[in-house]
Amino acid sequence: MSTPSQTATTDQTNPPEIKIFARVASIPMISVSLESINYVLTSNILTRQPYAQAKVFSNTAYRLTEPLQVKLAPLIVRADGIVNKAVDVVESRYPYPFQIQPQEVATYVRERKDSTINGVGKAIGDNVTTPAMNVAQGIDNVRSPTPFSFTSR
Repeated sequence: MSTPSQTATTDQTNPPEIKIFARVASIPMISVSLESINYVLTSNILTRQPYAQAKVFSNTAYRLTEPLQVKLAPLIVRADGIVNKAVDVVESRYPYPFQIQPQEVATYVRERKDSTINGVGKAIGDNVTTPAMNVAQGIDNVRSPTPFSFTSR
């Protein structure tokens, strides 16, 4: 069992845990997007090395700021709590973006695209093609004037 002074010492040597990043990264659309980005950056020969180097730099920068994080821990923890409460409010009001799977979004987008294309095709047919065809048929049905006839005198 730890005493309060040991807990305070432990808290003063470790940077605070920021929970909002993990929470936002766990949203299905964001999670899949981050996985896709990571896969593309690590599998592409042109981006593999710069991406790995950037990860090393970011981890180094994080470690270098740990003393500052420890000093600002009360503010960081409080800010993290406030942001989590704000996300709770948004999630309670709009739960759908926090639950929808990327496959559902892709299906919805495809359906909307198809219905839009069909609607545009129908509108063009109704407003452009059909009237043009009617005019063309009307022109074809008009009786042509009689040809010149040459009569002998």
